[in-house]
Amino acid sequence: FSGTAALINLHGYTPQQMYAGFKGVVLNFPSTGRRGRFDRRSDEDIKKASERALKRLNESWELAKTYTQLEDAYKAGKGAAPEYYPEMAALAPVVRGETKLLVEVNRAADIKAAIKWVQDNQLDAIFTGVAEGWRVADELAEAKIPVITGPVFSTPTRASDRYDRPYANPGIMQKAGVKVALRSNESENVRNLPFNAGFAAAYGMGREEALKAVTIVPAEIFGVADQLGSLEVGKLANLIVTDGDPFETRTHIHHVFIEGWKIPLDSRHIRLYNEFLERQPGLSK
Repeated sequence: FSGTAALINLHGYTPQQMYAGFKGVVLNFPSTGRRGRFDRRSDEDIKKASERALKRLNESWELAKTYTQLEDAYKAGKGAAPEYYPEMAALAPVVRGETKLLVEVNRAADIKAAIKWVQDNQLDAIFTGVAEGWRVADELAEAKIPVITGPVFSTPTRASDRYDRPYANPGIMQKAGVKVALRSNESENVRNLPFNAGFAAAYGMGREEALKAVTIVPAEIFGVADQLGSLEVGKLANLIVTDGDPFETRTHIHHVFIEGWKIPLDSRHIRLYNEFLERQPGLSK
């Protein structure tokens, strides 16, 4: 369990001002795969490590359930207050079904295992990553678990896979009936999210569904579709104004609004660009 994630607006001076109505606990589900091409562990070592991680996960979850039961009993006046345990206190809302669990999982076998684990524990979950979702799209659709996948700009997870599997992955899952949103994964690559969506659109998802995957679908997944995700009367004015298709690299953004506030598009990069574009001739003797 990595911690608690939140949906935020990138405008505001305090956490309360930036909070956009969703928070969830992040779980990195135990992986049976290698950690990149430089992972030199044997298959047996990988299997043992995965089994140990799953055992620790189950032990932590049982502890969280016990802590929640003690806490609920105390609130009902039927027992003493449990000793405060920050990690378990963070998991208690997930146990009660008040907070969603964000499960980071990528390999097909791990996705299947995560589906079973979530269902066995009757949890309200969102799967993130899901790089091999195309292999188990029907299982994801049947389980009715929404997915936030990406980055689309990636290489295949297996050497035998087609080069375009990461590009086609969102579309394959969406056509199977999975609710799919797109992500860039790293904060430094958020600027490339529109182009990730453009590739997904070109490789089977279609432009309309790709647009939904970065607007209304994530709003629905996060439970804030009454406020965000589409241009409708009564919703918050979070929008951009461009001079063309937002998925095209040549398109320029002219205006950005967050909760109705017009956000300045100036930056250090733009200031340096303008400075050197209009630089004065060098000094002469």
